[in-house]
Amino acid sequence: MNIGTGKSRRRWKESVALRNIALLYGEIAFIGILNGTIGTYLGIFAIRLGASNTLIGLMSSLPALITVLLMYPASQLVNIWKDKIEINKWTFLFTRILYLPLAFVPYLPYPPLFILLIVTLLAIPATSANIAFNVMFIDLIPSYLRAAILSNRNMLLMFIQTFTSTLVGYLLDRTKFPVNFQIVMFIGFIASMASLYLMTFLKPIRKVPREERVSIDWRRIIFSIWTQFRDIIGIFREDQSFKRFQFATFVFYLGLYIPMPLFGIRMVRELNFSNFVIGLTSTSSGLAMALSYLFWNRVGRRVGVRNALFWSNIGIAVYPFIFIMLKGPSEIISLSALGGFFSAGFSIFMYMALLIFLPPEKRAEYLAINGIISNISLTVGPVIGTQLSNIVGISPVFFIGTAVRIIGTYLYLKTIPKE
Repeated sequence: MNIGTGKSRRRWKESVALRNIALLYGEIAFIGILNGTIGTYLGIFAIRLGASNTLIGLMSSLPALITVLLMYPASQLVNIWKDKIEINKWTFLFTRILYLPLAFVPYLPYPPLFILLIVTLLAIPATSANIAFNVMFIDLIPSYLRAAILSNRNMLLMFIQTFTSTLVGYLLDRTKFPVNFQIVMFIGFIASMASLYLMTFLKPIRKVPREERVSIDWRRIIFSIWTQFRDIIGIFREDQSFKRFQFATFVFYLGLYIPMPLFGIRMVRELNFSNFVIGLTSTSSGLAMALSYLFWNRVGRRVGVRNALFWSNIGIAVYPFIFIMLKGPSEIISLSALGGFFSAGFSIFMYMALLIFLPPEKRAEYLAINGIISNISLTVGPVIGTQLSNIVGISPVFFIGTAVRIIGTYLYLKTIPKE
């Protein structure tokens, strides 16, 4: 028994991949705390500080616009930078250091405007960080383990996020405003730094030869901000099936984002929900999502990616329609759980559907284009939604969101090949 234990310990110490797995689990645990604090309550913080509907919409739209402009140059930078772990650490550092000022915005004139400024600025390094992490992950974990590690990370993330958001919502209602939200923002910052600290110990399973390192042409990368759209049009001309898939993505995501900022606005200003109840909506959604991954994996194997994506998208499509019909906390908390259930399927099969259209030699570029298209929807969707709400009221916007999601689902069915 002792010999076996000793062998296991030696194997653990000697295996770079096993250490990376442990570090990635620890890192995502702290991201769960970050999402359960800043990720869940930043918008509510801005609303309670007096942010207008338009400003709440801009908190989603402006960072998305930054991502649209920088996604393609960021993919080129990540491709050129040979040490993916190094660029991952630097970009995440510059992203997460900007969470700290969120704890101090109540001391500034018109705090919601400073929140908007901060979330817009952190989108600049975050664009490269998100691409770098996805590419870095390939260098950290052997291919036969990646699917299991990703699934386990997602479940761990959801469980910790839901627990954190529930606890934080309870504490927010028992502490004086705005100190309560300031504490929550600071906890989120500390969690983000702890996650980054664990990342510093990650190592590639294969060493990067020093002679492969190349200099970076920053002028060319910056110039590609303006040339990327020409390159995208060229790819669309060459690959019509990918173009049709991206058009469906734009429409469906537009339906996702048009009503997005109005959920929190309605719960705070129309339904007068407490922070704890708002936290419970996030908790029920995240918990249902975490528990649903295994179910949707079985569904995908049985009915295929195309059909599984259809059913998950239909569930997401009718969510705004049902949401606007409900008023009680228990009803909306239950609906949030149903939304989390269908969101789990969407997150799996949207990614699996995208993989169908990726040529091996241009994966980074195609992934960047997909990110650009979805972020164009995120740029215009919340602005459309908030401006429409100022004209016709909140309720019709939720119906519009449902209609656009259904159209996007139909376009996916027309685009994704049958297995």
